Amino acid sequence: METEIKIGDKVYQIEISEIQEGFLKVRINEKDYFFSQNEFGEIVPIERENLLSLQSLKGEEVLLEILGEKEIKSPIAGVISSIDVKEGEEVSPGKKLATLIAMKMENEIVSENYGKVKKIKVRTNQSVNAGNILIILD
Repeated sequence: METEIKIGDKVYQIEISEIQEGFLKVRINEKDYFFSQNEFGEIVPIERENLLSLQSLKGEEVLLEILGEKEIKSPIAGVISSIDVKEGEEVSPGKKLATLIAMKMENEIVSENYGKVKKIKVRTNQSVNAGNILIILD
């Protein structure tokens, strides 16, 4: 959910998303804040330095989502025929990031997460192996 609020003369862009049941990420003017529910059902903030404790509680995938960086890797060996995003671009699940040609077939590489393209590590016509990092999302 995205919205804009105005308090006095200042305008705030706010985006709220649920990372996993009971865990929320609130982005205010490009800065992320994290919240969870306590045993009484109250929403309480999670300090960034305490996020590591979530790994044992909720699994590594939640920690990676909260900490932000996601590596998009090549599923198979092939040649990058197109890169469909730019660094700094916001992406959502299903967004086409790149096209990989392997065995004479085009394979679309799509985002499985929300994020911002932090770094593109390949270029058009570059050969890649399975598991090579193509794009890093923040």
